[in-house]
Amino acid sequence: MKWVYSSVCNDLRDKIAHSLRISPILSHVLINRGVTDLDAAKIFLSPQLSSLRDPLLLPDIEKSAKRIIEAITNGEKITVYGDYDVDGISATSLMVQCLQILSQLSAGRKSQSRRQEKSEISYYIPDRLEEGYGLNVKAIEMLGRTGTKVIITVDCGSNSFVEAEVAKKSGIDLIVTDHHEPSYPEHSPSHGSQEINGNCGSVAGSLMQKPSKPQGDGEVVNQNQHQHNRNAFGVINPKLLTSSYPFRELSGVGVAFMLAWALGKRYSNTEKVVNEFKEFLMGAMGLVALGTIADVVPLQSENRILTKYGLNSLQYAKQPGINALKEVAGLKDSPIDSRDVGFCLGPRINAAGRIGNPKKGVEMLTAGSADKAKELALYLEKENKKRRKIQNDILASAKWKIINEMDVESEKIIIISDDSWHPGVIGVVASRLVGEYYKPVILISTENEVGHGSARSIPHFHLYDALERCEKSFPDKKLLISFGGHSQAAGLRILKKNILEFKKRFCGISSEYLKNKNLMPTLHVDLEIKLSALSKAVLHELDRLSPHGEGNSVPVFAARGVSIVGKVRRFGAQGQHVNFYVRQGDTACKAVAFGLGERCEMFQRSNAICSIAFVLKDPTQTNGRTFQKVSSHGGAYKEQLVLEVKDISP
Repeated sequence: MKWVYSSVCNDLRDKIAHSLRISPILSHVLINRGVTDLDAAKIFLSPQLSSLRDPLLLPDIEKSAKRIIEAITNGEKITVYGDYDVDGISATSLMVQCLQILSQLSAGRKSQSRRQEKSEISYYIPDRLEEGYGLNVKAIEMLGRTGTKVIITVDCGSNSFVEAEVAKKSGIDLIVTDHHEPSYPEHSPSHGSQEINGNCGSVAGSLMQKPSKPQGDGEVVNQNQHQHNRNAFGVINPKLLTSSYPFRELSGVGVAFMLAWALGKRYSNTEKVVNEFKEFLMGAMGLVALGTIADVVPLQSENRILTKYGLNSLQYAKQPGINALKEVAGLKDSPIDSRDVGFCLGPRINAAGRIGNPKKGVEMLTAGSADKAKELALYLEKENKKRRKIQNDILASAKWKIINEMDVESEKIIIISDDSWHPGVIGVVASRLVGEYYKPVILISTENEVGHGSARSIPHFHLYDALERCEKSFPDKKLLISFGGHSQAAGLRILKKNILEFKKRFCGISSEYLKNKNLMPTLHVDLEIKLSALSKAVLHELDRLSPHGEGNSVPVFAARGVSIVGKVRRFGAQGQHVNFYVRQGDTACKAVAFGLGERCEMFQRSNAICSIAFVLKDPTQTNGRTFQKVSSHGGAYKEQLVLEVKDISP
C-alpha cells in the first residue's frame, strides 16, 4: 500500500489555529478537508442550522410548493414516487409524513361550516427486479387510473423524459426532486432497468476521474434550463445548470427535506414555519442523516449540518420506527454516529430493497405505533440476515471464479457472471471485491437470458465513462441493453450471449487507462506525528470533526521509528486481528490492527523498527479487547488512547 502524505501551508495552519484557539493538529486536518478560511472553519467545527441556505434558491421549488399546497387544499390525491435504497426509502418516508401533517393542518384551518375533502397521500416504490430504478410508464399509467393528480418523485426522475410526457398526457403534474446528474433530451441515457446510486450522467473526456467542476461536470448540455424536462411541472435538483443553490451535493432525502421546508414556509406564509411543522422538520433530520450517510455523498456544507443534527435526532428519536430499528440493531441506548448508520441501520433498511419488499422500510419508518414498528423492524432484521447469507455465498462463489477462471495478477478488471447470483446483492459483493483486489469489478447475474450487472470502481477510474466509451467505440454493434451510474458505481443490462464479447471489448478499451501505478491501493495520511504529542485532549479535539464520512474521513496519522513490544495477541474467527503495544522513544501506546495479524507478528518477532499509519481511538471503542500492560521504562504510557493501525511498513 502506498502512503500519500498531505502537505499544508504552515502559515495558514498557524493562522487558523491561533484565530480559533485550536491545536495545529486540528488546523492541519481542517485544511486537508478543504477548509481554508476562518469563516468556513468556524461553520465546520460548529455547524448551525442558521447556516443552511434558503431552500427557495433551488430551481422550481417555489412553484412546486405552491402546486402541492393547492393540491392539499383541494383534496387532490398526491403520490410520492421513491427509490428502493436507503436514500430513497428515507426520502419517501419524509415526504409522506410531511404531506400528511400539512393535510391535517390544512383541514384544521377550515371552518367547521365548510367541509373539506382531505387529500389522499400515497406512495409508490418500484420493484428492483421487475421494474428497476426510477419512473416507468406502466406505473405512471396505473397511478393516473387510480386518481393521482400530483406525483412527487424523491431520489429519482431527473432524466425520465418519456415518463414525464406520459404523466402530462394522463393529467398528472409531475414534480421531480432528485440529486442525480441531469441529462438533456438529446443526451438522455437509455431507458430501462438500471442500478443508479449516485451522480448519473456522462463526463466527457478521459476515463481517469477528474475533480468535479462547479457546474455540469464537463457534460455538453443544452444551456436552456426549460428544455431539460419540459413535460415535468417542476424539477428540483441542485445540479441543474441554472440552479442558484450554492451546494450541489445534497442527497435525495436532502432535496426532499428542502422541499418539505419550502412547503412549511408556503403553508405559514412567513419565513418561519408553524410550531407543529417545526417539530416535524427537527425530527425529520434523522431521516436525512440515514439517507445522506448511506448514499455516500460528501459530508460537507449542508450535508454536514443536516447529518450532525440528524444523528442527534436519531439518538433521541420519538418516532416508533426509528426506535424499533435501533433496538433490533442493538443501538437502543447508545449514541449514534455515522458508522452506526452506515453499518448497522442502513443495511437493515437496504435489505428490504435488495431481496424483499422495500415498502416495508417505509411502513416501518412511518409507523404510528411501537408494536407495528417492532413487527416491521423484525421483518427487516430477518431480511438482512438472509441478505448476509446470500452475500457470503456470492462472495465465496465469485472468489472461486476469480481464482480458477482468471489470471488475476495480469488482468486489470474483474468481470465475472453466474446464473445463481441474486441481482439485488451483487453490488455489495462487488464493493467487497474491489476492497480485496483493488481493481474495478463488474458482477453479472444471469438468472434469465438478460443479465443484470453491478459495477464498482477504484479511485481515478471513471466507470460510467468507460461503459459509454465501450458502446460508442462500436456504434454498429452495441452490446448493452442499458446502463447508468457514475464514476464509482454503475449498473447495466446485457444479453447473456454478449457477456464474453463485452468483457473483451471493455477490458481492451479500459486497459490503457489502468496503469499499474493506478492499481496500487493508497492510504492518505493527514499528518506525521510523534506518539508523545498524542493525548486524550487531542482525541477530544478531533471529535469536533465528526460526523465522518465521504469527504471527511477519520484523520489518519503516521509515526516512524516505532517498535512492537510485549506480546501480540490475536483475536477474530481466524485470528486475523491483533492487539499489542507500540513504543516510540519513551512513549508506549496500545494498538489494535484488523486483518494485519501476520505482518504485526513478523515485525514483533524480528524486533524490527517500523512505521505505522493509524487513527486515534478511545479505549471504550475497542469492543472490550484486553491489553497486557508493558513497562514504559520511565517514559509516558498513553493508557487513555488506542491506535487503530491501518497499515504497517518497514
